[in-house]
Amino acid sequence: VVGPTPSYRVAAFYYPWYRTPEVDSYWDHWGEGAFNPPRDIASDFYPALGPYSIADPAILAQHFSWLREAGVGVIVSSWWGQGSREDQAVPLLLEVADHYGIKIAFHIEPYGGRTAHSLVRDIKYIYRNYGDHPAFFRTDGTSRWSPDDKSKGLFYLWSSCCPDSDSAAVEPSYWRNALDTIHSLPEGGVVLADMNVSAWVDGGHFDGLYNYGVLDIGVDEGYSWARALPPEAWYVPGINPGFSAKRIGYESNLNTPRRGGDTYDDRWGSALGVGVEPELVTITTFNEWHEGTQIEPAASGVTNGRGYTYQDYGALPPDAYLTRTGHWVNEFLSTTWPETALLRIRLTTSSDWTDFRLLSRAAWLRPDLLSASEEASIAGIYEGGFQLQQPISLAENGSSVEMVVDILFMGWESGGMVEFEIERGNLGATQVVFSRIVDGEHIVVDTLIWDGITNDGRNAATFQVPANTLFGP
Repeated sequence: VVGPTPSYRVAAFYYPWYRTPEVDSYWDHWGEGAFNPPRDIASDFYPALGPYSIADPAILAQHFSWLREAGVGVIVSSWWGQGSREDQAVPLLLEVADHYGIKIAFHIEPYGGRTAHSLVRDIKYIYRNYGDHPAFFRTDGTSRWSPDDKSKGLFYLWSSCCPDSDSAAVEPSYWRNALDTIHSLPEGGVVLADMNVSAWVDGGHFDGLYNYGVLDIGVDEGYSWARALPPEAWYVPGINPGFSAKRIGYESNLNTPRRGGDTYDDRWGSALGVGVEPELVTITTFNEWHEGTQIEPAASGVTNGRGYTYQDYGALPPDAYLTRTGHWVNEFLSTTWPETALLRIRLTTSSDWTDFRLLSRAAWLRPDLLSASEEASIAGIYEGGFQLQQPISLAENGSSVEMVVDILFMGWESGGMVEFEIERGNLGATQVVFSRIVDGEHIVVDTLIWDGITNDGRNAATFQVPANTLFGP
């Protein structure tokens, strides 16, 4: 056991499905498809340890030693249902992990027959069989749907858009009763969905959201979805060093070059740079060799004996990603997060439509839509603004609709001005009322009104509000 106690705020997805004839009397996962291990395996890379069995305590000892040295305190073990081979691997994982001070959480996969009801049964089963082990990961963290600080397990729900791999897509509400049942268990539970749309938090009663990884930060959404999470929801970014699964037949557009470690660094920097503090960071992955997302050391210069030379980490040493992980764990834990202020905004309009936007000199995140008029045809939040609409017939009759949102502001300068914009149709007027939330009380601090008409076709007006008015000195 080497190095300081690893951080329980940093996890890594872990795959306990590898088997070898020497240990288990059969190959599993190394030879999927037309591959012929041990030299020819189902991966674009070749592990420095060679094809191994998770049932080998010496292999687990090396894995957990590496994880500890990298500062990773939790593995999120792929789990394919009660009695599965991945389930059978858990007792040994727990025993070896405990020696190294590593904890184990569960990545509940879309096994055949998975349903909302089976999710409840599965979590009860996991608690019953593994919950008393000292290496079972527990958290006293809270969320909107788990407000108590009792010690509870952590469960990631992969492919939450579908109950199992053969099911049609479902709405977030499909899981709601199951999540309510899990939260009411004596031990409770934190359950994360792999969707990056905030509606899954309130719609499904998930405690937070995670993303498995990012292919292209310049094209994909990256980690910006964190800004739309409602308050108290866990933000759990997935950090991948690359993605390479050509040998197992994945589409080439999924390939993500490692770029000498820059891909990994970019994702860490982006995940920590959106202004939202992660409750947990999860590395994608420690040892998913099929998809080439592993940070486990890879061998260099190995061929399969059939003309293929496995990829390696280029000019980097085999353990480079363990070293980089240790650096980023320290960066994460030492980050000073921006000061935030919680404001309530009441947007009212008698026009048929209106938009309200934050333009500059501050930023906002984690909007929480508290209420909206039943007559509103749209009461929505998008990045940077709110939109409120009502049928034009109601606006022509002088009717008004409103929406109320709590939102966190950050990045303002004391003594400066914060700039907003109100845009609306040519009917009626729009009013924005700011209230500061102090010790649970709502104190109105400013009101903006736009009831004019411009000649530029946009019908918009800008307003500057002293930051000290909104947030205090």
